[in-house]
Amino acid sequence: MLGDIRTVVFDLDGTLTVPEIDFDGLRRRLKLPAGVSITHAIAGMQPEEQLAAMQIVQAEERRAARHAVANPGARELVHALHARGMATAIVTRNMLEASEMILQAIDVRIDVLISREFGPMKPAPEPVIEALRRTGGLPESALMVGDFGDDMQAGKAAGTRTCLVMNGPGPPRFEADLHVPTPLELLELFKQAWLQSTQ
Repeated sequence: MLGDIRTVVFDLDGTLTVPEIDFDGLRRRLKLPAGVSITHAIAGMQPEEQLAAMQIVQAEERRAARHAVANPGARELVHALHARGMATAIVTRNMLEASEMILQAIDVRIDVLISREFGPMKPAPEPVIEALRRTGGLPESALMVGDFGDDMQAGKAAGTRTCLVMNGPGPPRFEADLHVPTPLELLELFKQAWLQSTQ
């Protein structure tokens, strides 16, 4: 499967980075029910509530960006993909400012960055489709890599294959074509696929 991949679309927080934002705690601060999409919930608020909520979210995103740490194997994976001539993209619900801060902090270069300013957000397929359009990638030869169900849904809806980064032990919380503990294990799977393709 991985031997056919030519474009890799990543989520950012908890995928290329070690999970830093306490989303459950952020929901409690915003008085939102457990498990709901924060960005979608804020979009449905009245303008004054929306502004106050976004200020809280943006402050948390900046704080997390300042403390960003690369997930094991993240830098090496992106570097290896580029060395193979493959395209890379990020689709994140993070704001552009924080996303760029994170990439600088973890020293990762990506070809295309789609932040929440784009418009439709995961689990909608539009940002993944836009990432593929900008990289010139095709859905059937693309892989969506993320740590949450919305990443997997967006990838499937866009026609890509999917890889869930679990960030810990236990059974996978979401359905995907591949499940890996961290990006390091995904890099090893890619290396095996590349080796087999040359044999």
